[in-house]
Amino acid sequence: MSDQDVDDVAFLTGTDSPTGQPQKKSLYENNGVAACSHNRALCIATIVFALLFTIAIIIAFTGPQSDCTCAGEKPPNYVDEGTNLTRTFIPRATNGQIFPWNNVRLPTTLKPSKYNLTIHPNLTTLEVRGQVCIEFHCEKDTHFIVLHSQNLTIMDKLVQDKRGHNLTIVKILEYADGQQLYIETREKFKKRHNYTLTIRFNTKLNKNPTGFYISSYTTSDGDRRYLATTNFEPTYARTAFPCFDEPHFKAKFKLTIFRDRFHIALFNTPVVNTDDLGFYMGTGLLSDDFQETSEMSTYLVAFIVCDYTNLRKETERGLSVSVYTPPPSKNQSIIALDTATHILDFFESFFGIPYPLPKLDLVSIPNFIEDAAENWGLITFRDIASYDSTQPSTSVEQWIVKTITREIVQQWFGNLVTMKWWDDLWLFHGFATYLEYLGVDKYFQEWKMMDQFIIDKTQPAMALDALVSSHSINTAVQNPSDIDNIFDTISYSKGAAVIYMLCNFLQEEILQNGLNDYITTYKYSTSDIKEIWNVLSRNTNESINIKTVMDTWTHQMGFPLVTLTKEGNELSVTQTRFLLTADIGNSTYLQPKSKYDYKWYIPLTYITSNDSEVTNTVWLNMTDIRFEIDPELKWIKANVNQTGFYRVMYEEEMWYALIDLLKNNHTVLSAADRASLIDDAFTLCRAGLLKASIPLELSLYLVKEKDYVPWATAIEHFQNWARRMSESLPYKLFLKYMRKLLKPITQYVGWKSSGSHINQLIRAKVLSAAVLCELNETVTHAKSLFQKWMLNNETLDPNLKEVVYSAGIKFGGMAEWQFCWNAYNSTNIASERILLLKALGQPRGDPWLLQRYLIETLDKNTIRPEDVTIVLEVVAANPEGKLLAWRHLKAYWPTMHSLFGNSTTMMGSLISAVTAHLSTPYDYYEVTTYFNGMNVGSASRALQQSLEIIQLNINWLNKNKEEIYTWLRKNLN
Repeated sequence: MSDQDVDDVAFLTGTDSPTGQPQKKSLYENNGVAACSHNRALCIATIVFALLFTIAIIIAFTGPQSDCTCAGEKPPNYVDEGTNLTRTFIPRATNGQIFPWNNVRLPTTLKPSKYNLTIHPNLTTLEVRGQVCIEFHCEKDTHFIVLHSQNLTIMDKLVQDKRGHNLTIVKILEYADGQQLYIETREKFKKRHNYTLTIRFNTKLNKNPTGFYISSYTTSDGDRRYLATTNFEPTYARTAFPCFDEPHFKAKFKLTIFRDRFHIALFNTPVVNTDDLGFYMGTGLLSDDFQETSEMSTYLVAFIVCDYTNLRKETERGLSVSVYTPPPSKNQSIIALDTATHILDFFESFFGIPYPLPKLDLVSIPNFIEDAAENWGLITFRDIASYDSTQPSTSVEQWIVKTITREIVQQWFGNLVTMKWWDDLWLFHGFATYLEYLGVDKYFQEWKMMDQFIIDKTQPAMALDALVSSHSINTAVQNPSDIDNIFDTISYSKGAAVIYMLCNFLQEEILQNGLNDYITTYKYSTSDIKEIWNVLSRNTNESINIKTVMDTWTHQMGFPLVTLTKEGNELSVTQTRFLLTADIGNSTYLQPKSKYDYKWYIPLTYITSNDSEVTNTVWLNMTDIRFEIDPELKWIKANVNQTGFYRVMYEEEMWYALIDLLKNNHTVLSAADRASLIDDAFTLCRAGLLKASIPLELSLYLVKEKDYVPWATAIEHFQNWARRMSESLPYKLFLKYMRKLLKPITQYVGWKSSGSHINQLIRAKVLSAAVLCELNETVTHAKSLFQKWMLNNETLDPNLKEVVYSAGIKFGGMAEWQFCWNAYNSTNIASERILLLKALGQPRGDPWLLQRYLIETLDKNTIRPEDVTIVLEVVAANPEGKLLAWRHLKAYWPTMHSLFGNSTTMMGSLISAVTAHLSTPYDYYEVTTYFNGMNVGSASRALQQSLEIIQLNINWLNKNKEEIYTWLRKNLN
């Protein structure tokens, strides 16, 4: 808002200050101390107190004279359920006046019901002109409106009652830091009356991928084409138009958008009318009017102006589904289109409620930070879904199917029913993630998605949640700017994992009935976490108090370690909080208090040697338990299929009984149970609770393993061990041991592109691991394929590209690296570019190439900002590049901060990427020293976690390297 706009309407209030002060006459004595008479001192004191009293009176009567929340006060009409959101300082408007509303949340005196938005983006000048008419209902008498506005220039404003009479605007103020706009009227807004606020505004298309922003793609001819698109979650709608930008302020939206005749416009709903506006500034303009939406939150609004083409299909009941892509990628949208139509049919049946909008569009967006956004009726997703052949790689196909499924789930669970406030964002995303895997599992049963869930979500979440620097899932969000800092792997992946656990002890039928009941009750409205727990409890006939159980998982950080001790015919089961830092004697790692005292309601599942087909369940109700068992049991495997969010510690005798079982007949246990044992053993060793020889002994059985999930789990731990040991004595022997384990499985999977979906995944996984640990047979074959591709332009199997590219770069030279770099710069296929970026960080013996590669990340026209983390991560994982990656981050931290704009979460991911494998005391000293005293914003949690991980790496290596070396020498000879 311009200064002139403010001057036109703002009160020009001021205070008269005294024009003079009493003339003080100082008498100086020899000691230099001022002195005066007793009467004069009394006189001066009286005048000073009178002056202070006068100033206080003036301030009291010239402060904000409305019923809004003033500096230091809480809104009288706002209940914050225990969280004080009143600012602790006096906010100032852009013109220097005190901003009258002193709360990060908007007042609830006014409720919007409908937005009429007209907008004209110019994709050449990046200028945006717009007008919004907001119809709202008054819930309580007031003289003012507070709504959100960020980086908008307000041109005109008008407030009218339902009869069209104008209300007199007497004050308009903007508080830039709070992104709020305050409008005060002389006439009162009356309770139960309706009004309209009209604002005409100008802004610019953002160059960063938030709000209403400019993006681009390159055609097959090398031409750059531009599009304007939106990404409003969580709080960026306010950058596109003035609005009540909080999720509980649901309203209807009606859009008119101006565009040139060479573009199309997309919105949450279909176009109902297009008018020809003639020529404006030499451009032929059209205007599209879109159908009015249902009640929805502002962050779900989306609109796009582009030159895309589309493929269209209908669901079984005739609903139109379209996928929009740049013209060169049109034929690459078939998988997304087929997935969307099938998954829509499935979830209409699952939720028992038809998809509520008249169409569903899915749009591929370049320069998109997230995987996808669930905008209602207009899903946007990263262009990584594009691929370079009629059939993509198995991993890309799976990514497309999973991503589309998750966003379709959220059309109901998140859009039709929405959280009241951002505290519960994890819940909606957690349920959506669980249902994503469930939906794909029903659609493609042979993909074994619920097994993959544990390696994609459960295991990464447990790795992070075992740190002292973790946080609880349910964390209060006082300011929307905190959302990116709080909602990380813990909130999303752990959130999904504890919901997976919930769904397993509830059973799928009860869950489905409960969700149907919940969505039916709260559709087109908002809800909080208590309400869904109550509905689910009701569907168990109150046999389980879901809230009581789940609060122990969502309101305290961490998770339990369940220890099993066999004592004759009894099994003792105890629970304690599991921490990777258990053996670090440092006061820095003190646990914060928990009102549950780090105890949980645990649904402990187990199978035994007596009957491995029957799953038993016992509850630990924030307690330890003992129960009778057959004293002749040979083994017990707890946490069946790793469906529970806890780790299991066995006695040493039981560990060796399970190891013998795996060596003799590993198929007695499911693939998920085998993965669970591997994950527990290696992680308990990392925590210092299990000697290194036990996970190593357990891993010997892998020479017989042929399933994807156990191998994916083992390879993750093997590679982490290798990277930590890269500068220590056992390193070369450990690589030799990895080659020994991998050789049989690489021979089994072979190089032919055949077999099931899971076979394709395991082939790519184990061959890539074999290249990294330098298994000769694999390296030789991969290098041969690389040469045929480079010299003869022979086509590569999409599933083997990552293996072949990595081998060519790792065991090649400058020519191979340059060839891949040229291929990266010449392809428009996003998934191909990602594969090449990962491979380009693999060279060995040539630090100059790695250094050059790192420098390229500083040019956002060469490597997109959202892909920079991939580069630093792969270079840091290279033993010859981990110090280079850290020093690059240190040298160019300010440059990268400016490159990413306000996306400080990206900065946190960069810190995590470059420090994950540092493992010496000097590394810890360097990182600590560099960031000491630096304000890293919302990257602070990532920094804290990174320092803790480096310290863990140091301690683990010191404690285990000698035992590992001794064991390897014995078992390799």
